[in-house]
Amino acid sequence: ILTLDTKIQTLAEKALGERVGAVVVLKPASGEILAMVSYPYFDPNLFSTGTSGAYSKLANDPLKPLLNRAVNAVYPPASTFKTIMTAALLAEGSISPDKKIECKGKMDYGDRLFHCHIGVPGHGYMNLKNALAQSCNIYFWTTGRDYLGVDRIAFYSKEFGLGQNLSIDLPGSEKGLIPNARWKERVYHEKWLGGDTMSMSIGQGYTLVTPLHIANVMAMFVNEGIIYKPHLLKEVRDPVSSEVIQSVKPEILFKSKIPENVWPVMKEYLRYMVTDGTAQGVLMKN
Repeated sequence: ILTLDTKIQTLAEKALGERVGAVVVLKPASGEILAMVSYPYFDPNLFSTGTSGAYSKLANDPLKPLLNRAVNAVYPPASTFKTIMTAALLAEGSISPDKKIECKGKMDYGDRLFHCHIGVPGHGYMNLKNALAQSCNIYFWTTGRDYLGVDRIAFYSKEFGLGQNLSIDLPGSEKGLIPNARWKERVYHEKWLGGDTMSMSIGQGYTLVTPLHIANVMAMFVNEGIIYKPHLLKEVRDPVSSEVIQSVKPEILFKSKIPENVWPVMKEYLRYMVTDGTAQGVLMKN
């Protein structure tokens, strides 16, 4: 017996459509996977029916339908990473959440010109709550570079389970990558620069995660510091008597050291992002 909810699974498949990517719906209180979609997908019955050349055709398809993009592929987390940045800034207390930073839509650093997604003239003066709600690049570039730094960003990323194996009951789960200065010097023989920290601060650069990692990040906010081991298997029953032979119980995978007072504030900020920020699109309109 699987944890999948057929109604949610069908809804997730329709929502993704024919866009290359993945959808994961996770039950925060238990780690149960309620829906998991990876597109393009394939019909596994092709292998049991002995269709000639089925595997070769799938393996050579440039869109890689054999790849489960929910757990076996990694991507830059992009602006979803700003939730972790916000939690880190609240936990560190290195900048007051009420302090306002001006966003003019662009900023110079080194020999590069960095642009906020909104463009010129920018968001104006933003505090932490509004910066998260409006996904302001300028705010998080500034605070990541000047108030946190790469090592603290990496520390809090790992507190949310990023860069670590999620132990899901599927083969080949990717752990992703949370970089730091030592990693860059070892791999590229180059020094870590302030621009690298800025890119990392908005989920770009070298940082890589799976869609399941991001679902777990949101689960940690819901659970106020706890992530349960994600799983698809719910129970095993005897095929004749239907007696339950094995039942999968919730198992804590990660428990964060982030202070308890951070979580209620983050819930308030995330709610505000949905009601008044860039995530308003998820609300149903009458």
